Amino acid sequence: MPPSFKWTSPEGHTLARRILNASPLPYDPHDYQIEGVCSSLDGVDLFAITPTGSGKTGFYTMYMLIILAVLRDESLCPTAKFPADPCLIVVCPTIPLQLEMAKKMTSVGLTALAINNDTREEALRVKGEELWVTARKSVNVILAGPEQLKSDEFEKALRDDWFYNRCCGTGVDEVHLLNSWGARFRKDFLQLGFVQARMTEKHNPWILTSASVRHGAPYDNILELFGLVPGQFHLIRRSNHRPDVQILFREFTSTLDSGIYPELDFILKDGRATIIFPKTISLGSKIYSYLQGKCPTKDRNTHIRFYNSMNFDSHNATTRALLENPDINAGCQIVIGTDTLSIGIDMPVRQDAIIIGDIEDADDFVQKAGRVGRNRRLVNNARVIVYVTPAVRTAAEKALRSKDSPLPPKSLPPDLSMAELIVAPCKVKAQDELYENPLIDAPCKCKSCIADPFPTRRTSCNCSGCVPEVLAAIPKPPRPSKPIDTVKKRLRITKLQRAHGTERLVAFGREVWREADISITSFLPPEAFLPATLIQKILDLYPTLTSQEAVSNLIKSHKRLENHHTRLYSILRELKPEFAKISADRKAELAAAKAAKKKVEAMESDEGTGSGSDKEETAAEPEPEPVDARYASDFTALFVIFTLEFKRE
Repeated sequence: MPPSFKWTSPEGHTLARRILNASPLPYDPHDYQIEGVCSSLDGVDLFAITPTGSGKTGFYTMYMLIILAVLRDESLCPTAKFPADPCLIVVCPTIPLQLEMAKKMTSVGLTALAINNDTREEALRVKGEELWVTARKSVNVILAGPEQLKSDEFEKALRDDWFYNRCCGTGVDEVHLLNSWGARFRKDFLQLGFVQARMTEKHNPWILTSASVRHGAPYDNILELFGLVPGQFHLIRRSNHRPDVQILFREFTSTLDSGIYPELDFILKDGRATIIFPKTISLGSKIYSYLQGKCPTKDRNTHIRFYNSMNFDSHNATTRALLENPDINAGCQIVIGTDTLSIGIDMPVRQDAIIIGDIEDADDFVQKAGRVGRNRRLVNNARVIVYVTPAVRTAAEKALRSKDSPLPPKSLPPDLSMAELIVAPCKVKAQDELYENPLIDAPCKCKSCIADPFPTRRTSCNCSGCVPEVLAAIPKPPRPSKPIDTVKKRLRITKLQRAHGTERLVAFGREVWREADISITSFLPPEAFLPATLIQKILDLYPTLTSQEAVSNLIKSHKRLENHHTRLYSILRELKPEFAKISADRKAELAAAKAAKKKVEAMESDEGTGSGSDKEETAAEPEPEPVDARYASDFTALFVIFTLEFKRE
């Protein structure tokens, strides 16, 4: 083999495929996977943008399989200079994605270790083991969140010469999240560009992967963050349009907070394997309750699942296992999940993805749409259905009209990509423009694609913009009654009493939060223990909460208050005299103001109205500014005193 051997040469591609075909890898690699992996083997930074379900994990797995094969048999590539006992570090944004990738890598013979707060805590508790110490030797791939790379234990690992010299690459999966999660609530994403500067330079390329990196500023931001210079890294950009997934935008007329969603009744009727992405856990809980109420009692808990970070790990693990089951009849039909389910989770038989509530940007849309139709042999006619409220559509239209204005409004959202999709006549064309999708990708000649070719673009688009749906009219549900409607008006508490009661109950919620297990409070806000909606409900029904039983019945479904029913009832009893004092003080204040006003009127009546010239002068004066009602009595009293003093003079 010549000294100038390059993996990116035709000979290198052939060797890489031969090594992988002899490995435990269960499929023939795609051509673009070989292209990207060979660039990484040459030490060149890789940025691979390929559609959901295209095998992005393979860029990491194949890279390590080839390095390990060459180290075992140097005759395969005598000129290769890989570190002994190599280790690849891959940054994954969510714990489910870390576990999913670790499972796939382990299945082909790699030793993969997911390091996050949960796995570290469990290892310390069960084995007295620190995973960053374990990872220093013999682990092929470390899968970690960005927060772990700023931990003291990772810093100690880098100071270990053996571990430092083992590092053979740094990967970041779902790298597009740097532009959204990194900017909003996970600032550690923005520090990833500095990680490589602390690591060995011998053979440590970036391996960046995503399905949704938009052309323009989002793409440029990633290059800048990782120090990538155009022309000095290898870029793979394939279209992220999925011709096998129909894009439908529908109007959502129900109120999101109502808990009644007739638009979703078709899900149970049609029986298609569905994943629902609500904007918030609160909305997801309402949708879950609504669909559960419509579902037959038999197998209800398996038929409909709710996946979110507040569940027990065992519950979420069971849900993921049901999602992986290729038999829809043995699994679950409906899964309601938050953003953690939109990133990298394998769902082979999901037919419909339904998105409800505001979507941050087009990247979020592409990722959630990518959860369906993953196994084309099992799924036909996959769909993504985006429900848009009339208010959101109006806001999108207004934002796009304003974006080119010389003086755009201050309220203009920083990202208009989703607005463009909402109003676009053709959703597919809008997606192509946002992501600079190639209209035709280079055909893949691997055995996998010859046997099961990737779907080609349709000759005529079937999105809801090009082929509008004809849907039966859905009657608008009646306005749900509020708890306060059941209380007579004369018994309801006042605004001042409500403000005081809210302050007391918020303080109580914080007390419960502080007293809870630290393993729970570490990732939950105080509001999760006594939500604002529950506080409002308690104060709405305050006149009726006259017994311990009434309080317990009201909050029995709130598990985090399970041992605090008596304390809450005591606080409500304490509020009774406090509310009475607030009411008495307010009455006294109003009475004082009324008396002062009468005194002024009496004085004016005694003195008369003054001369005509005085009238004219008074009429010319501007009207005084209105006085805040809260200070009316004090202001009136001062006015009376001033008038009396003036009369004496």
